[in-house]
Amino acid sequence: QDVPLKYPGLRPWEIWLSEAQERMVLAVPPPHWPRLQAICAGQDVEAFCLGEFEPTGRMRIFYGPRLVGDLSMAFLHDGLPVRHLQAQWPPPTPDPAPAARHTPSPAEALRQLLALPNIRSKEAVVRRYDHEVQGGAAVKPLVGAANHGPGDAAVLCPLDVQLATPAARRPAGVQGVALGNGICPAFGELDPYAMAWAAIDEALRNVVAVGADPDTVAILDNFCWGNPNLPDRLGGLVRCAQGCYDAAVAYGTPFISGKDSLNNEYTGADGEKHAIPGTLLISALGLVPDVTHTTTMDLKRPGNWLIVVGDTRPELGGSHYRQLVPGHGKLPRPVPDAPLRFRALHQAIRAGLVQACHDCSEGGLAVALAEMSLAGRLGATVDLATLPSEHILSDEALLFAESLSRFVVEVRPEDAPAFEALLTGVPYACIGLVSGEPTLHVNRSGQPLLTAPIAELEIAWRGHLAPRPGLPPHDSRRTIQASPPTPLTHAPRILILHANGTNRDRDAALACELAGGAPEIVHINQLLAGERALHDYQMLVIPGGFSYGDDLGAGVLWATDLRHRLWAQVAAFAAQGRPVLGICNGFQALVKAGLLPGRAAPDAPRDVTLTYNEAAHFECRWVYLQPNAHSPSLFTRGLTEPIYCPVAHGEGRLAVRDAAVAAQLQADGLVALTYLGEGYPANPNGSVLNIAGLCNPAGNVLGLMPHPEDHIFPWQHPRRHRGERGLSGLALFANGLANC
Repeated sequence: QDVPLKYPGLRPWEIWLSEAQERMVLAVPPPHWPRLQAICAGQDVEAFCLGEFEPTGRMRIFYGPRLVGDLSMAFLHDGLPVRHLQAQWPPPTPDPAPAARHTPSPAEALRQLLALPNIRSKEAVVRRYDHEVQGGAAVKPLVGAANHGPGDAAVLCPLDVQLATPAARRPAGVQGVALGNGICPAFGELDPYAMAWAAIDEALRNVVAVGADPDTVAILDNFCWGNPNLPDRLGGLVRCAQGCYDAAVAYGTPFISGKDSLNNEYTGADGEKHAIPGTLLISALGLVPDVTHTTTMDLKRPGNWLIVVGDTRPELGGSHYRQLVPGHGKLPRPVPDAPLRFRALHQAIRAGLVQACHDCSEGGLAVALAEMSLAGRLGATVDLATLPSEHILSDEALLFAESLSRFVVEVRPEDAPAFEALLTGVPYACIGLVSGEPTLHVNRSGQPLLTAPIAELEIAWRGHLAPRPGLPPHDSRRTIQASPPTPLTHAPRILILHANGTNRDRDAALACELAGGAPEIVHINQLLAGERALHDYQMLVIPGGFSYGDDLGAGVLWATDLRHRLWAQVAAFAAQGRPVLGICNGFQALVKAGLLPGRAAPDAPRDVTLTYNEAAHFECRWVYLQPNAHSPSLFTRGLTEPIYCPVAHGEGRLAVRDAAVAAQLQADGLVALTYLGEGYPANPNGSVLNIAGLCNPAGNVLGLMPHPEDHIFPWQHPRRHRGERGLSGLALFANGLANC
């Protein structure tokens, strides 16, 4: 009866069995409960005491004074009778030989494969979620010369690891974790056992390809299946589970968690019940010893060697090529020495011998080469006659077989001897070179198999998305290192304001600490309760996130707090000239509270706002910001180089009441930062005049939509693997602290 309810009138059994999300049960020693309750109340988190443990061996449930449940714990855990279900899995009968049809040329087949939904660019999807939050993405989901190539896996460096690493070691790199996936649904239609093995192998390949130690990898499963009470559905599920067990044991990768979604059935046009195709997704997590010793899949430099690690077999069964050209073929089989390959490749990556690495999966070797080329905006010339194989392979198998445990690796010629020494006992061969000509040339014993311009392949791969060149303001081959912040003789106290829903307060705190400050994350309730006072701090940072869920619009409720509950403190703080920095959601709150652009009375109608992106959806990408040398902003003072950092927002478009307002903002120098380059994607939200950040007339209050706090380490640069450095956001924080 004491449980907080979202809906009134729930009956006791409904409350007890509810699967409402984002709840947890804690076991708390009674003396600690008042302290925990106070912490939760201070963070606006509902917490209540549900009951207590008793040494009775029974579970008793009350609704008010009424006993509504009384069960033996032994019965609860062990009393369910064992169920016996029938499971059948008859191997599929091969379809009759398909009728003769047009067989595409290898080049045509490659273009068609690149356009398939399973292979084509996922950029439009990836950019709609925030893969930069908490600043820990050392290898991004999208990589390459234009930040658009399909990365094998992400490498994350959790904030807790960054904070626990001594400051002297942080610039040199810290431990991270690689996250990758494997999914091979087409194999499941032929044999769920093969699908399970292939999915685990692919997930492992993906994390190893970016630098994970294969001996530290753990995996998770996600089953999507039909009704397991039906023998044929259950038979496939059992066979898939057998494949999971055998592969996990062979690779030494424990399952640490998972989930299932069963009973996915529908009634077809024929009136019959049908199950969705049984599908298994495997996610892999592996430790990366040092996030600065990772690699990406984009080709890096003409003249480098291209080496295939692993042998190719005549395995076109269930392949994506068979979606284009129906026919029979063998499914990919397990590779007994796969762990040896993974360990050897990991050692090569740790030793710095690998410039690029990409696993061969959907579409086979030809697709892997095409993806590496278009991501690096380079070409390749290869000959597949030397491809490792114990079989005589057809051209189609050479190009498009999806055999397991294979990689394409780019190695500098001078590193090749050391690389090959690590591959003792592993099948491999050098098949060609990276080319400066943006064309993919694939030969067999000197005879052309396919020739395709990379631009044409990219158009096919992007679908309706036309290629968009990157906008680096400097030659990508140059190393640009921003000047380090001037050491401070004291550590100014910085208040990082937190409200429910903010998620980048720790990012901002770390940036302030690196710049020489003494940050403290303070919940807004602590200010309201008088536990903290703003005037005790020298700088205020209002960070990004989704304050109060942005239920009434981005930053609206937070702005209401500032305007009506904290105005005296905030206004006095700003009037004293103390630095105030609002980032993303914090910028939205400053604008909607009337602190920016700060020319009108707080109660006057706003002539500037931040609203929905022009594209009408969330956008996460890296952008260049140009500081305005004529702005009074103390944060941008003296900055002559652009800043390169990510945006991650859905309501970041700066709009003005009319053209006169825009002209006045420019004339007064209040446009402190602009997006470098015209139009999308350089200006990712469609802001008027490319405005990325505004300051007040005094220059001590700055708000911006991008996240400079998420580029404060060299390893956070998305093209670090291509030799690019510098343009970090740390200077903004250093300037703020220098004026405390």
